[in-house]
Amino acid sequence: MIKTEVESWIAQNLTIKNIEIQNTAQSSYGDFSIPPSEVTRIIKDTQYKNIDAVCDKLEASFKKDLVEGVDHANGFINITLSNTALQNEAEKISNNLPDYLTEGNLSQRVVIDYSQPNIAKPFSVGHLRSTVIGQANLNIHKALGIKTFGVNHIGDWGTQFGKLIYAVKTWGDEKEIKEDPITGLVELYQKFHREAETNPALNKEASDWFRKLELRDKEATELWEKCINWSFAEFNRLYKLLGIQIDETVGESFYADKTDEVIQELQDKNLLKKSKGAQIVELKDMPPAIIQKSNQSTLYLTRDLAAVKYRIEHYDPDEIIYHVGSDQSLHFRQLFAVVAKLGWARHVKLTFAGHGMMRLPEGKMSTRYGRVVLLNDLLNEAKKRVENLAREKDKSDMTGKELQIAISAIKYADLSSNRQSDITFSFDRLIDLKGNSAIYLQYTYARVKSLLKEYKKRFGEEPQISQFSETSSELLREGILYKNALKRAASASQPNVLCDFVYGLANKFNSYYEKNRIICESKAESQKNISIVLFCEKIFSSSLEMLGLSLFDKL
Repeated sequence: MIKTEVESWIAQNLTIKNIEIQNTAQSSYGDFSIPPSEVTRIIKDTQYKNIDAVCDKLEASFKKDLVEGVDHANGFINITLSNTALQNEAEKISNNLPDYLTEGNLSQRVVIDYSQPNIAKPFSVGHLRSTVIGQANLNIHKALGIKTFGVNHIGDWGTQFGKLIYAVKTWGDEKEIKEDPITGLVELYQKFHREAETNPALNKEASDWFRKLELRDKEATELWEKCINWSFAEFNRLYKLLGIQIDETVGESFYADKTDEVIQELQDKNLLKKSKGAQIVELKDMPPAIIQKSNQSTLYLTRDLAAVKYRIEHYDPDEIIYHVGSDQSLHFRQLFAVVAKLGWARHVKLTFAGHGMMRLPEGKMSTRYGRVVLLNDLLNEAKKRVENLAREKDKSDMTGKELQIAISAIKYADLSSNRQSDITFSFDRLIDLKGNSAIYLQYTYARVKSLLKEYKKRFGEEPQISQFSETSSELLREGILYKNALKRAASASQPNVLCDFVYGLANKFNSYYEKNRIICESKAESQKNISIVLFCEKIFSSSLEMLGLSLFDKL
């Protein structure tokens, strides 16, 4: 990657180690800059006593096929790449993008935990953030050559199943439930909570049923398994529709028989204490972690400890990333703190990639109280809006693609936001078909494909990368930062970094298209012009696929 080459050139000429440069805020400042903190370190650790001396040394050491300009402003040293360097880097990207992106990362292993819907509950827009952000983050890691393992930690265990079993047995009709299982189960779950508000004893009944389930009581287990099978049929349908491909789905129940080993290890290491009959681990600056209730039932935290232990042993990862709601921050702080006390993750980084909540104007979504927007409803509304747009714009090329366009719009509206920000749900917010949106990127990609098709029709051959035209230098400068954008997105688990990059590239490409005639009478000139189109096509197709957006040659 050219950024690494420039860093090596600087370090070699200044005789300094581990130099860190950054992208400049705008092209008028060059391509890369040495920030003031690094400039101060250079002056301190070398013979060059001021910023002018540092610039003079670098200017005297120009590597003509790499750098053509060095200057400084406001404490920054700005570096401008040569046209040769730009074109060489662009050719590497165009000729073999997969190898270009994976270079240097093949030894890393990362587990990404995402989606995590709950059995017997509908897939709401509240689940969308974890699912879409997690899949994009996994795709980005994988594109960089990092060995990834996507895990769907299904909520199929816990006291809520005691509530559900009680509700089905008391008020349910299995024949009616089978006809529309998710709706039926949700209504029963909500009924339980309404009844429990006036009859708190029901919570004890539910707890007892969950304890029976933990002990593998036949009646409890059979009803629990039916709930799982009903739910998975719906989950798999939605995952297929959304283009979500998770490597492994493991329910909480998978870890139920592994919690005894965790509890025993905590006991052996003298980390457990009794508190009101429960087993806890005391933690610094946060509430204690409850490991086991007084009735011997385990908790979500206990099963998550078992999951961490299993993943470390099974996947041997360098990092485990959890894409979950930010409202679970305390839970994961406790989890990571207990893991640290156990000494399991000395060589494994545990990352809480919390995302803001999807809220309704009246407050947090809650299946319990019926405040929820179902994903199916969102998809149907989005599809209607795309159909209306197609009619308004008289876009016959959209026919038959409305649902794919709608799904892409919903995904991008989420991915282009900083994952840490809360989102107040509205159809207008999630189905934005203008400006920085999926459909804008899809139109840009279709324009690129149309130009490539026109070139082939005009000259009777497939377009190839040749020398780039002088007018394409700004696009080249933007495009060669692709891998750097992916690395920044991966390191922060922030797909919106990639969204910002590809939207910026699309803006520059469309500006270039408006100002330049790309396919002209001269084949030689058209070859130069089409090279930048091919270069952008490689990046657009790669990035849009990573974000899970549908690609259309015509739109």
